[in-house]
Amino acid sequence: MRSIIRLLKKQNKGGFTLVEVVVSVALLAILMGGMMMFIAPIVRNFNDNQKDQSAQSVAACINDYIVHSIRYATQVAVFSNTDYATLMSNSANLDRIKSMNDYCNSANSSNQAYQLKCLSLKYDAATSMYYLYEEKVDSTSNGKIYEDKPGADASKKPRKVFSDCFYNDLYMTFEIVQPENGDYGKIENAPLLRNDALKFTINAYRDSARQTMIYYGEGISEMRNIKGMLKHGGKAEDYNITVSPASPVSFDSMADGDPRDIYIYYIKRTLAVIPTTP
Repeated sequence: MRSIIRLLKKQNKGGFTLVEVVVSVALLAILMGGMMMFIAPIVRNFNDNQKDQSAQSVAACINDYIVHSIRYATQVAVFSNTDYATLMSNSANLDRIKSMNDYCNSANSSNQAYQLKCLSLKYDAATSMYYLYEEKVDSTSNGKIYEDKPGADASKKPRKVFSDCFYNDLYMTFEIVQPENGDYGKIENAPLLRNDALKFTINAYRDSARQTMIYYGEGISEMRNIKGMLKHGGKAEDYNITVSPASPVSFDSMADGDPRDIYIYYIKRTLAVIPTTP
């Protein structure tokens, strides 16, 4: 390096010769190439580690957003292995959604304390990635959601909860089911599945083919309002959880073109605001 600097500093009346310039540039190029060969593996390793670490944060944020949204719901209905067209073509699904919408309309005779809401995890075939959405529910149409069509009212279009960059090019899979009673310990004569909780499983992969897993997480979240009301005599038809299908097809078992979305309908109960008088 010192010889290069001396060469660059060399001055005479004739300046640098063409040979000196060519040699200097060639030596600098070789030096920079050697430095990049040394640095590149470090940069790649840092990027890979950063993605591995971010996978847990991304999965936790998605899980927390869903759980915090539905934790105090009075009813929850999860529909997996579907898309909107498939969801709306199934009479059992339509009946379930309609019953939840009817419950809200009946309970809201004097106020708007109960609202039918919907979250969705939609698979985008163009990117091979999932995105979390807040859907807009039409309570005047048996609980159907407004579709994202050209010219539609922007306030009624589904909204992405997180920006695309949040997902950090992670390829995820999701499974939401009712947990077996066994997570409480074996209970004699107890029903097979709990009716007050949901089990979430989230996987993250580095590649779109989902061959290289970098994160796996699962956990059980109790629906506190449902659990409390059932414990204190609430009716099962008013406080319940359903999952359809009960055992969803896993992502890696699906064929190309199979619907892969998940819709989570839930009844949100808002607390009444009692005005105070001075």
